[in-house]
Amino acid sequence: MRRTILLANQKGGVGKSSIAAAIAVAVARRGKRVLLIDADQQGNCTIRDLGVNDSDEGRSLAMTLQYGTALEPVRKVRDGLDVVCGGRHLAMAGTVVSSAEQTGINPLQNLRGALETLVDAEGYDLVLIDSGPGDRAVLDLLLQIVSWLVVPTKEDDGSMDGAELLARRYLHARKNGALVELMGMVLFDCNPRAVRRNEETLGKIMELLDGTGIEPFRNFIRHDKAAAIDARAFHLTAEELVGFTPSRPEGSDEEVIKRWSRDTEPLATDYQKLTKEVLVRLATGERAKETA
Repeated sequence: MRRTILLANQKGGVGKSSIAAAIAVAVARRGKRVLLIDADQQGNCTIRDLGVNDSDEGRSLAMTLQYGTALEPVRKVRDGLDVVCGGRHLAMAGTVVSSAEQTGINPLQNLRGALETLVDAEGYDLVLIDSGPGDRAVLDLLLQIVSWLVVPTKEDDGSMDGAELLARRYLHARKNGALVELMGMVLFDCNPRAVRRNEETLGKIMELLDGTGIEPFRNFIRHDKAAAIDARAFHLTAEELVGFTPSRPEGSDEEVIKRWSRDTEPLATDYQKLTKEVLVRLATGERAKETA
């Protein structure tokens, strides 16, 4: 459970799902066992990013929160990668969590117990949780369960405001006894050539992190619209897109989906560098906790 990372921002469209999927696939491709939990009722990470065909649309996670039933991931979405799906059945999750005291349900205990049981049984090396942007009750619950928090953000004011709101929820969780620690903030969908603008954005991020002793992630994810379209059209990460050629399924009369991106290597490299930095910070943090 100490290797449980939540990706969150209270603004949507800032790269949470794309980063979660990219890190999960990258770690799994290198021989580790990974569990990804899509806690967003939109289910983009499940459907768009990873292309899970037999998704339960969030039913298992919703049932766990309400009744404490076992989490049922979809197995081998990639070699070494299992996914607890997100989707429409999570629409009432916030109501279940926020009304817990009145109903006698304990969704925090339900999810923590089910997740610990699953991790112990399967021996996952890493758990990643992709959260939705708007449901504060579920976000507060997730902050009580995870060990680490990663906050993706874009450079626009709306995304930064979402990150600031998330920082308040993080501090609130810590005040209430949560053991979660902030791992850092990562800049998503930026122009690598806009050096001065990126420096200004990083300055804003440093202001948000003031007093935490945490540095922003040194590696960022560049803007590449064509690759982003292809990634979700083919349900592949940028790393998986490298060398990928679309083909018509055998026996199908459907047209081959057009690929728009010519070279996803630079974007894939961004994700690979970010993944490495996340893992290095995770290992450093683990050592610090063991020493303490």
